[in-house]
Formats: sequence, structure tokens, C-alpha cells
Amino acid sequence: MSNKYYKKFIRIPPSESIDIRDIMPIVHHPLFQRLLHILQLGANLGVFPGASHNRFEHALGVYGKTSLFCERLVRESFLTRYQAKNISLFGLLHDIGHGPFSHVIEELTPVNHDENGFKIIGQLNKEIKESGGDPKFIKALFGRKNSFYKIVMDKNLGMDKLDYLERDVYHTGFGQRPDIKSVFDYLSFIDGHLVIDKKSLEAAKQTQRLYMYMYKEFYLHKSSQISQRFLEKMIAMWIKLDKINPGKLWLMNDTELSAHIYTHKNPVLQFFYQSYKTRNLPKTGLVIRLKNRQSKERISGKKIKVIGEDKLFFEKFTKHSSFGELEKLENLIGKAVGIEPYKIVVVPMTTPWRFVPEDILYHDDGNIFSLKKTHPEYFAAMKLEADDYVAVRICIIGNRGLIHKNSELIHGLIKKHLGGGK
Repeated sequence: MSNKYYKKFIRIPPSESIDIRDIMPIVHHPLFQRLLHILQLGANLGVFPGASHNRFEHALGVYGKTSLFCERLVRESFLTRYQAKNISLFGLLHDIGHGPFSHVIEELTPVNHDENGFKIIGQLNKEIKESGGDPKFIKALFGRKNSFYKIVMDKNLGMDKLDYLERDVYHTGFGQRPDIKSVFDYLSFIDGHLVIDKKSLEAAKQTQRLYMYMYKEFYLHKSSQISQRFLEKMIAMWIKLDKINPGKLWLMNDTELSAHIYTHKNPVLQFFYQSYKTRNLPKTGLVIRLKNRQSKERISGKKIKVIGEDKLFFEKFTKHSSFGELEKLENLIGKAVGIEPYKIVVVPMTTPWRFVPEDILYHDDGNIFSLKKTHPEYFAAMKLEADDYVAVRICIIGNRGLIHKNSELIHGLIKKHLGGGK
């Protein structure tokens, strides 16, 4: 705005004010406004009632952090103002491609949110230019063709990670708020990488440990995983019933997609919707875990059978964990135990190792070191800890005793389906 007295801020939790004067053309665009109606944590709201924040809030938070960080990098001569401006806009737009319920629909469509985001950027050329940005430069960041994307998307210390950890902890009440300030103040961008000063290495490690804690206690919580898989099945049923082009899902938000299902006349789909709405979620009757990790399952007097398997079983299962493959398995189990297949829900968590944080690069007077090389035992311990969360859950809408009673039969059926015999 040309008027020096004009102010325009958006207040977001926990205690931030984001100056949107320069980015109003983007923020006011319908494709960005739709993020107000897409939950950051998708189906987790039904399990953790505090998880009500949205992608819009997160996008502004990432923009705020990226802008502050890039301003410092300009002062320290690591970035030009042109680069800083566009990296900040990339931070604002990094989640623009998300569809309803965040990641839930990705198994049901031919593209993921990053690919959809790249497409949407092409529809915002005018707004990006009006906000002082270069669409071509931002597309290069989306396509990971420019190492500056790591300022936002680095898996350890990128502005996206720092923001969603802080925001998720605040809204859900899990964990202790991370020491973002200590990480932020000692972070640099050297030779195409985010690098933390050795003085603040412990703060960076603390952030990693919080990330692992949140995955163990929240993101990989068994009820969260079951809820997401159940929602995925419900959406897939609607797509099949109404012959919906899956690509159209990306144009919707959470409320719009829910409305299609809520108003549908199909009795099975309505059964799904009412079960989801009233939190009558599928119940676990059988859990397959790694051998010597069965004791990690909390039974608490419920009829839950726990069976141990080796890593080869889970490697095979991972290759059969697409939505279509899981649906085939649910049909086989339903037929075997004499119940409608749509009431069976198979929930795999076969690759928790991908949630183990990646290497931290740190420097001492500009000399860069790898934490994975200097402290390999630190990462080995985290990877070993991830084994506790490898599991395949066989759930049912109704009496879990039916699954429990037939657990050996179901286990043998799964092994035969994977090609391993009984």
C-alpha cells in the first residue's frame, strides 16, 4: 500500500501478528482462502479435540518465520533481497496444494499436494507479481530445483517444520513447546544447506526429539491412524458410488467434501458417516507387531490378539499397502469371518522409520560437520525406537471379539495373500 499510515495484520496463535500488506493479493485469493477450511491435522480432530487449527494459520506462520529469517540472511549477506522476497512467498504458498482433510485424499487421487500446489502456482501468477514476487523463481522452489527451498522445507530445521511443531504442540497440548528461538537465532544457510551453529546444537537436537515424541504420542497414535483410514474408506466409497473424477477433490475443502457425503442417500455411506460423526470408530481385534515388540501393545482388558512377525513380513506388507490392495484384503477378511467387508478396516503402519529425523548439519566458524557422522549412535537409537511402532491393525466396526476369535485364521489369510504361506 502506498499510504504509510495503513496497517494490516492478522493475529494467529500462539502470539504472532503477521503483516499482510505486501501479500494481500495472494491472501485474499479464493485458492488461498480455502485453506481456512482445511484442517491442519485432518481426521485427528476426532481424537484430539484441540487439533482444530487450519492450513491458513500454518501458512501465515511459515511466512512470518521465513520472512524474519530471510531478512537476517540479507543483513548477513547470505541472500539478496530478491531471493529473500521469493523464498518468503514460497513459505506462504508451500501448502497451497493441500486438499480436503490434508493428506487423506492423496491415496485416492493421481497426484499429491506438492504436484497440485505446483499447478495452482500457475493460476496465481498475477497475484504473486502484485505481491512483489517472481512466479518462475517460486516454481523452481516448488520443483526442488533451487536449494533455497530447504529454508522452508528442510526436514529438520526448515521454517515449515519449526512452525508446525510449535503450532501442533500449542493446539493439541502435547509435549513441551520447542526452543524455536535458540534454533532460529543460530541458524544459517551455507553452501545450499541449513546449518546450525555448534553453540545451539542441543536446541536443534531437542527439536528433533520433540518431533519424535509428537509422532509417537500424536501423529502415529493408533486412534488417529484408524480414524484417517476410516475416513479414506468413506471418501473412496463416495467416489465410486457417484463416479467422481478424483481430480475434482483438490478443488474442495473439508466442509464441501463432508457435505457431499452428509447429503448422500446410500445407506452404507450414511452408516459410515454417522459412525465417523459420532466417533463410533473401528475397534482393533488383531495387531501384528515385530517379534519381541508385542509387549508394546496396550491391551487394557480388551479382546485384542497380538501376534509377532519378522521384518520381512512388514516389508512385504508395505508393497501391498495401496488403497486398492488394502480393500482386497478387507474383502478377503470380511468373507472369511462372515461379515460385510466394508465393516473391516486394515490399518498398516509398516514404515515408521521414515519419521526418524534426518541428519543435522552444524558448523564451527563456518566449518560444516554432520551429526550423523560425529554421533552415529544418536540416530541409531532413534531408528531402533521406531521399531516399537511397526504394526498392522485389523479393525472392525462392531464387535472386536469376532476379529479376536478368528485372529489365527486372519493372520494366515494375510500371510497367504502376501505370498508367504501360512
